[in-house]
Amino acid sequence: MNEDDKQYLQSMQQHNFTEIFTSLHIPEGEPSQYATRLQELLEFTSDLSLHVFVDIDKNSLKNLPRGLTGFSLRLDDGFTNQEIAQLSQDGPIALNASTLSEQDITELKDFKADFNNLEAWHNFYPRPETGLDKDWFIQKNNWLKQLGLTTQAFIPGNKTLRGPIYSGLPTLEHQRHQDLLASALELTKYGVDKIFIGDPRLDPTYQTKFNDYFAKGILDLCLKASPNFPPYLVNKVLHNRPDPAAQVVRIVESRGMNALNEQTIQPLENIPRNVGSITIDNKKYGRYMGEVQIIKTDLPMDEKVNVIGHLDQTSIQLLAYISANTAFKINYKE
Repeated sequence: MNEDDKQYLQSMQQHNFTEIFTSLHIPEGEPSQYATRLQELLEFTSDLSLHVFVDIDKNSLKNLPRGLTGFSLRLDDGFTNQEIAQLSQDGPIALNASTLSEQDITELKDFKADFNNLEAWHNFYPRPETGLDKDWFIQKNNWLKQLGLTTQAFIPGNKTLRGPIYSGLPTLEHQRHQDLLASALELTKYGVDKIFIGDPRLDPTYQTKFNDYFAKGILDLCLKASPNFPPYLVNKVLHNRPDPAAQVVRIVESRGMNALNEQTIQPLENIPRNVGSITIDNKKYGRYMGEVQIIKTDLPMDEKVNVIGHLDQTSIQLLAYISANTAFKINYKE
């Protein structure tokens, strides 16, 4: 491990990421070299309380020196169900979720596998067009959850992508170029328990976005250039109403904030309210003056409503995950 690797792992841990996935395919003649690298990783991650899952094949498992502890195994295809059952008696084991069948489950039960130590991990797919179909994935994941298995899937990274194709490492094909936080939230909606970053690096901006949502319950939204956007709404924790509207996000705090600023809001040039537009009701809306909304579906022009800004494209993908009382912040893009 070099210093860059260590700093990255420290940063991810500080942003509440808890597990690491790595590969250990040991050539016949070099088991000691790989064991040394794994030991170094385990010592470092132990200090950070990060748990390590190691992708391993039968040959590598055979060559793995005895005495190494503090990690779990993600088994490549090739292990028999009897071997898997035996390994599950010693600690957590991750199986290939996509190829796991009803016959496999029956055999694992017959061989007395410890299902408390079994997880089902979906693969990632480096080559474009080969990621999983969404509907098939949902059906498969639901079946695995009904069996009581913890499930896992991958989303791509964005700072550094893995070669030689450099097209991301998603489980679901349609997420290959989707916003990363939106992808994670979608997997959560499908019942996936653990979400891993497939590629080597996630940039600091997204580390913060993930931490804000999963540790603090706050969605980070970004503005495109919006000169008329009220500064009193920037970088504040805001909320959607407890009775969510179908077509807009209604910012609970906005009218009160406008009243504090004692602003009479004059009508601006009347333009359409497209998805991702941010609006404020002007004086023609009477007591609603000052209410700020985020538009979730294209709406027509309204002389009582001023368009004062627009979310960037990645933030628009997050609108589907704003429901009753959802907390969020709106900031200018860095």
